Amino acid sequence: MTMLSDSQRFLRSRSGRGLLLYLAFCAGVSGAVGYGFYHFSVNWFKEHKSEEKIIALRLVDAFVTNYSATRPQLGVAAPVPATFRAHSIESFNKGAGPDDDFRLRWVGRQGREIATGPTDASTAETIEAFATESDPKPKSEFLSVNNQLMFRTVYPSLAHEQSCVNCHNALQPTNTQWHLNDVMGAFVIDVPASPFLNSILIECAGLSMTLFLALGSAGFAFSVVHFRQMTEREAAAAEISSTRAFLHTVIEHMPAVVVVKDARDHRYVLFNLAAESVFGVRHGDMIGKRVEDLLPKEQAEFFSNCDREVLRSRVLADVGEQSVNTPQIGTRILRTKKVPILGKDGEPQYLLTVSEDVTEHKRAEERIAHLAHHDGLTGLPNRAAFSERLSSTLERQMAGTFALMCLNLDRFKEVNDVFGHSVGDAVLQEAARRMQSVMDGAFLARLGGDEFTVITAHGSHPETAAALADRLLAITADDFEIDDHTLRIGLSIGVAIFPADGRDVTALLANANAALYRAKAEGRGAIRFFEAEMDTRLHERRVLQQELQTAIESRALFLNFQPQALIGGEIVGFEVLLRWRSPGRGLVPPATFIPLAEECGLIIPMGEWVLREACREAASWDRPLQIAVNLSPVQFRRGDLPALVHSVLLETGLAPSRLELEITEGVLIDDFSRAVGILRRLKLLGVRIAMDDFGTGYSSLSYLQSFPFDKIKIDRAFIANLNKNPQSAAIIRAVIGLGRGLDLPVVAEGVETRDQLEFLAREACDEVQGYLIGHPRSIEDYAEIVGRSCRSDHVGAVRSA
Repeated sequence: MTMLSDSQRFLRSRSGRGLLLYLAFCAGVSGAVGYGFYHFSVNWFKEHKSEEKIIALRLVDAFVTNYSATRPQLGVAAPVPATFRAHSIESFNKGAGPDDDFRLRWVGRQGREIATGPTDASTAETIEAFATESDPKPKSEFLSVNNQLMFRTVYPSLAHEQSCVNCHNALQPTNTQWHLNDVMGAFVIDVPASPFLNSILIECAGLSMTLFLALGSAGFAFSVVHFRQMTEREAAAAEISSTRAFLHTVIEHMPAVVVVKDARDHRYVLFNLAAESVFGVRHGDMIGKRVEDLLPKEQAEFFSNCDREVLRSRVLADVGEQSVNTPQIGTRILRTKKVPILGKDGEPQYLLTVSEDVTEHKRAEERIAHLAHHDGLTGLPNRAAFSERLSSTLERQMAGTFALMCLNLDRFKEVNDVFGHSVGDAVLQEAARRMQSVMDGAFLARLGGDEFTVITAHGSHPETAAALADRLLAITADDFEIDDHTLRIGLSIGVAIFPADGRDVTALLANANAALYRAKAEGRGAIRFFEAEMDTRLHERRVLQQELQTAIESRALFLNFQPQALIGGEIVGFEVLLRWRSPGRGLVPPATFIPLAEECGLIIPMGEWVLREACREAASWDRPLQIAVNLSPVQFRRGDLPALVHSVLLETGLAPSRLELEITEGVLIDDFSRAVGILRRLKLLGVRIAMDDFGTGYSSLSYLQSFPFDKIKIDRAFIANLNKNPQSAAIIRAVIGLGRGLDLPVVAEGVETRDQLEFLAREACDEVQGYLIGHPRSIEDYAEIVGRSCRSDHVGAVRSA
């Protein structure tokens, strides 16, 4: 494509058009030379071919004449010269091969021939023409004979010997009598001309083509060189023009103000677009004007003095930042530099001024400085500002006392999950406004989420801190009216007093958080001051976390399996339950270490290990029973859960249809759209998804509508209260009816008595799970069910189920 474009460009150029004209000239010259060579060759052919044949015939004629003179000496029996000649020609023609280049005939004059009359009118006319001439000469011409181009030479034959005349007259006494020197006839020589003419034509064409190529190549080379030179000149001219236009465009569109003044009269000669936008004056209105026509008198005098100083110094000058009152966009801050442009004589010719509008930059710096120390949502000081304030307060109050308060909004997570983040943000803003209104000089900061802190550096403590805490509880106890929603939030407060509860930032903040943790654990909406025993509990929690991490690393965790059965008693699968037996604590309840693992992130490696071990175990069973594994909401927020499940299935060889993943609605509450996307990817793997603890949350019905679950599990709390609370029975019936309507199997958890099982059977519950069916045990205790060798001490509860 590029070569084609270059060729078209070349042909459109003057060099290309000149080349075409030159090639036309070369074609004419080559054709003329070829035609001349052809004409010359044909003439040469005529002259040489006729001449050489004529010479031969003259020799023959001379021989016949000599023969005629000597014939009387040969006797009467000797042939007459005419007969001798005719026989000689006939013998020659018979002996001539097909490749000979001519044929010879003797033709008698019409009316006088013995037996060789003319075969065509042209030959007869030529011979008769000889008779009219005193000295006839041979004649040659091209003609077509039997559709073949021939070169014919007619050579006159005269009666030079009286003996020939006498012989002829004796042989033909009744015909016209011959006389001495009469034209008796002619020798006719036909030479095929087509091969010669064809070869000459090819040679002429080759000569013309060679000459044309030679002349054309020279002209083409010259044209290409000329085209390249012209192209380079045009490119250079275009580049210069483009550079000028580019520089003009760059200067015009530079984001900085660029103006140029004449050094002699200080009038503007250049005024770019940025200058127009800043000063609100069009380019055409400023060319030829002075700075006095643009700015107020005081500012104009300042810039004029700067201009004169720069012109005197003849060096680049940084004028710095100035505030300029512009007519269109108000006050702008300009950072200006000026440089004189010297002429050839070394004197200043122009003055270039470049100004950068840093107004927005200054404002952005102020905003950044504000945002660096303030929360973007509430406008309160942020964590960084709080840390600086706490450190400075510690330094100032080393001899005094102050209180550090940690605040946490109650039920904020539920509001955020149910009503959305926009309502949650509005709640935070309103809570911040209310708390700020009762600070009375105390320092309030937002650390993130619904966490706030207060530093009270004035007054006696803990009394002042207690009074402020009471005001905070009161101000947040009133309902929050947000987007037509009436919300009740509440507040929990933990307080630590310096120096009694800590003499450094770390200890003081940790103890205030411990007090807050105690306030939330005891029912929320409370104020708690730090006590020594709280530190003990925090320490115990940290120790437990360390032991759990060690247990995970050392593979000290183990799995129990609890059977799941159809309502008729057939075991169809097992739920995997994680257990931890600590060397120092014994069997640690899952309700203790699972939340701790979720809080500190250990649930990720723990959950991966549980999934892999459960799938590996189930893949070894002879019976294809289901295996159910619980997933934590934290696993949905971190990592790629579908990829993990896929790799585990491939690694263990477990059929995807045998794996059932149990989730609670907490998975969907955190980030509904992301969670549903992950669940759909899991479904594509072929695994089953079950909704666990159904009926205990806010939005279970909408979740069932949004995602095609494979199973619903009724929370054990409803089963446990079946005989105590009539509402539990109604809820169970409703859930079973819902599952039947949605064509979803329903599993009842926590079935421990025959009465519970019979109730569920009457209500047509699909599956049951609980101590009545089987306790969580090692899989070895259920070897017979999964298809392993039977154990003699198999649990009786399973056999009875």
